[in-house]
Amino acid sequence: MSTGRPEHRAWLLADVGGTNARVGLYNPGQGEPDLLFARPTSDFDDLAGLLRAAIQTCPEAHVRHAACAIASPVEADDIALTNAGWRFSVEQTRRRCELDTLEIINDWAAQGWAITRLGPTELAQRSDGVPAPMTPKLALGPGTGLGSALVVPADARWQVFATEGGHISFGPQTPREAAVVTHINARFGHCSAERMASGKGLETIDAATAAIDGRDGQPRDAYAIVADAKADEPAARETLTLFTQALASAAGDLALATGARGGVYIGGGLIPALGALFDWQAFHQRFIAKGRFGDYLNAIPVFSIEASQPALAGLAAYVEQRS
Repeated sequence: MSTGRPEHRAWLLADVGGTNARVGLYNPGQGEPDLLFARPTSDFDDLAGLLRAAIQTCPEAHVRHAACAIASPVEADDIALTNAGWRFSVEQTRRRCELDTLEIINDWAAQGWAITRLGPTELAQRSDGVPAPMTPKLALGPGTGLGSALVVPADARWQVFATEGGHISFGPQTPREAAVVTHINARFGHCSAERMASGKGLETIDAATAAIDGRDGQPRDAYAIVADAKADEPAARETLTLFTQALASAAGDLALATGARGGVYIGGGLIPALGALFDWQAFHQRFIAKGRFGDYLNAIPVFSIEASQPALAGLAAYVEQRS
């Protein structure tokens, strides 16, 4: 979605997730964005507050243009930031911030644009396989929620489409998973991939297994679950295993559905936070566990996005291609 007419000046770039917001300054054609700040999204009441704070940090840049990646569907002027409680008008925000241009794209569209720009040192290959040339690529990853985007070839360029792949129904493959899904269905009315394969998903899985097993105690948040898993607490370790299996299963389903033979690119904030706790081998085993199409998936390389600010890099790529 766009408002106003862009000029070749500095752009303010903002990656706004349900938990954290990162803001950078970018001059098209002049390298990578410079990070201005990273702060909790909850520090701001709305997007205008965030953009005003960012503009105040660099008055010498005379910022008149901004592009923002938002963790929400972007379909009209009125936008709700699903996991942060924001609701705002794009046009009203542009006017309040005295901008000539305000572009809003989905946060995973920004991740998709990033993989068209990232170099080899900013990606780590996690499985065998070679990207098939000029075929779709899938960007996917867990943060507060589970985001996804499809990157497709268009002539000699790429086009990126945000998707809502995190909300596909999760299909259990073991009796334990079936019991967890039954519990989640009863609680929420639907067990999506995001209900299990995200930061919120860690909490949902852990609460489900606690109820199924009759464990006492207060519900744990994602931070406590990860800390307990690092201490090798069995229930927390099982929660991480179920999370990994759910993420891999969803990635395999989406790779099949989109024909993403150009590669699956895993980003988001959760896996870097898990570090060595995340089992890439177990992920790949479940990723290819699709019966007759196991060989098809085994030929698709899986990468983790290692760039420090991939969404800002993606926004820079987006700004470049629309100029």
